[in-house]
Amino acid sequence: MINRDNTGITLRKRAKTRLKDILYLCENNYFKVKSLVPRLEEIDKTTFLLPEGDFNSRVTLSTSKESKHTSLLEINQSSFFNSRSIATKMEVVIYHDLKMAEVRKFNGKRQFWARNKYPNKYMFHKDEKFQWNKFLSEWLEFSIKEGLADIYIELERT
Repeated sequence: MINRDNTGITLRKRAKTRLKDILYLCENNYFKVKSLVPRLEEIDKTTFLLPEGDFNSRVTLSTSKESKHTSLLEINQSSFFNSRSIATKMEVVIYHDLKMAEVRKFNGKRQFWARNKYPNKYMFHKDEKFQWNKFLSEWLEFSIKEGLADIYIELERT
């Protein structure tokens, strides 16, 4: 914050998303994905549950190989009990040689540029790409800490 001439007016510097911030975030996302699904290359599909208040939502992770050094991870999260809630869908490209994971699509919308002009056709925020990857980072962190196995075990009472 800058206070000029003791007028009581405080101006804020604009937050700028730099390329190095996006790259750093994508590198961290790669290691979080590998932590969540250690054998990512060997598994085609896996499911687990995430707590949503009193209920759980089902998360499905589907992987496919796009090329020698790239994989595609599709993340679908849907609520069991609230059919009106919007399912979260992310398409994440994983670059194994660069050790990076980047969100390609979020809820069906594609984002290519690191910065957008504003206003734009889709009303994306100026740093929409960074925000999508930041959301993925926080979502992965939550999944690692709070994820529940999708296995039901019945115990016999004695």
